[in-house]
Amino acid sequence: MCGIAGKVLFDAAAPAPVELVAAMTAALAHRGPDGQGLASQGPAAFGHRRLSIVDLSAAGAQPMLREGGELMAVINGELYNHEALRDDLRAAGHSFAGRCDSEVLLPLYLEHWEREGPDFVARLEGMFAFAIWDGRHRRLVLGRDRSGQKPVTYCATERGLSFASELPALRHDPDLDTTPDDQALADFLAFRCVPHPATAWRGAAKLPPAHVLVAQGGRISTQRYWRLAPGPERGPSLDEAAEELAPLLAAAVRRRLMADVPLGALLSGGVDSAAVVALMAREGAGRVSTFSMGFDDPAYDETSDARRVARLFDTDHSERIVRPDALELLDRVLAHHGEPFADASALPTFLVSELAAEHVKVVLSGDGADEAFGGYDRHRALLLAGHLEGPVTRRLIALAARVTALGGVGGQRSLSARLGRFADALAACPRRRNHAWRLAGSAARLTSLLSPEGALRLGTPAHYGPDVPGPLSLNEALLLDSERYLPDDILIKVDVASMASSVEARAPFLDQRVLEFAASLPSALKASPRVGKRVLRRALSRLLPADVLSGKKRGFGVPLDRWLAGPLLPHLREVLLSPRAAARGLFDRVAVERLIDAHAAGKLAAHEQLYTLLVLERWFLAEETTP
Repeated sequence: MCGIAGKVLFDAAAPAPVELVAAMTAALAHRGPDGQGLASQGPAAFGHRRLSIVDLSAAGAQPMLREGGELMAVINGELYNHEALRDDLRAAGHSFAGRCDSEVLLPLYLEHWEREGPDFVARLEGMFAFAIWDGRHRRLVLGRDRSGQKPVTYCATERGLSFASELPALRHDPDLDTTPDDQALADFLAFRCVPHPATAWRGAAKLPPAHVLVAQGGRISTQRYWRLAPGPERGPSLDEAAEELAPLLAAAVRRRLMADVPLGALLSGGVDSAAVVALMAREGAGRVSTFSMGFDDPAYDETSDARRVARLFDTDHSERIVRPDALELLDRVLAHHGEPFADASALPTFLVSELAAEHVKVVLSGDGADEAFGGYDRHRALLLAGHLEGPVTRRLIALAARVTALGGVGGQRSLSARLGRFADALAACPRRRNHAWRLAGSAARLTSLLSPEGALRLGTPAHYGPDVPGPLSLNEALLLDSERYLPDDILIKVDVASMASSVEARAPFLDQRVLEFAASLPSALKASPRVGKRVLRRALSRLLPADVLSGKKRGFGVPLDRWLAGPLLPHLREVLLSPRAAARGLFDRVAVERLIDAHAAGKLAAHEQLYTLLVLERWFLAEETTP
């Protein structure tokens, strides 16, 4: 894994912007402390920061060059099928200096572009973001992996196109317009992240997952090269599907053990990460190093579950406790993202990455299993909602309101809070319930806090999914989660946090074969109103004990409700009720203060909305002080 940056000027006679790209590349030093490289050809300059994982020799240095330097390439990520590609390319007459996976990219382009164009990228298996400059045809090609594990952002103007692994590196480009994008900020309030292809700046964009961008002759186009399709609602039996899935999972983990440096695993104690650890041990990773985060709040601390899995597979286990002072990390988190990002689990993800960096350079995680196999509570709620239409729904909403009011709101994981969220989402449009359950009414509550000026400025947030009638099936919901929530929230969170500590994170559940198999299965094999990830649990039944298989959903959940009503309350008031926040004019100060007071008094669970406001204001403050 690495950091990439570059710029191509559309004026063929212009000198390559080498100094600019050097500055952009330097801003990515944390992504690649093991080496750096710069190269130019005509009006193009590429930069690279190297985190050496496979083939630690100089043969893996980038930018890679071919055709007498007329072809340049930089790539971030890992290509798990590079050995098979290398064999095919050798048979076609191409040679290689070493065994680094990155070496296959340019020969693959040379061999297949003329016949396949951007679709040649579908031959790559792994996680990647790359750039190719073909000086013979003055063509720039950017590509991103299927799920969006590796990010690439870009700035396109009349003068040229710049790109980088992380948004802040683009700030060095004087052509970049860093004016806040009002639509992107409205979407942030709705989704707690800025959905692709937008960024928080008007002048920058994200290349979507499974897409290729081509810039040639002053024209820019994007093309999708891969897509998951929902499977039929009839198919194999649960046992048949589990029997087929088990070897796919084992192969996915085995491919991700490819490394010439130590590997470990992020361990929460839940099914997904436990499966990864078990398969690593079985597939020859030796004694696995595992890393976990806990909390000083017993309601959120799950270290005992992680320890049990660690003992079960005899791992070299390390853990740390996250306390409210972890919020001091927030400015650092935002500095790396370059835009507002209000998934609070980014804080423990940063900390567990720092812990892992003390021991290994690569970690495997359980990311992607919930989106592929229906593992979130909201997926089961979606199925349950199908039985609760009409008068029953209205009675449930009334019951939830009464239960929630008894004895205060309780914690964000309390039964009353969960029932209240369920009832709120039941009132939403059927096709948007999955999204509504995830955000628990955040968008509506935040919109109600906007001042008249703020409402006029930001407008209406976008919606996930098409506006078509009828309910959303589970397979459709999983597809939307995989295309939106997964890359825009989960994967960017993990990439930014892990690379801030120079650690590569790999996700076996995002293996192409696993994803395509999961998508092909009927909804009934994935989740029921009572249990999620049915086929996955069955496939792992010979690998994990029953109590781990039947355990509740794990992750790095943060006790924001208690932190923001307790130790962090003074800071919350100071930031959100400051004169600078009021002068911004986006939100009604009186309404914000009422919301803070209600949360502090235990009358309302508003931690998610308040944290979103806190993140947005801290981002505005950082933008005002960044040159």
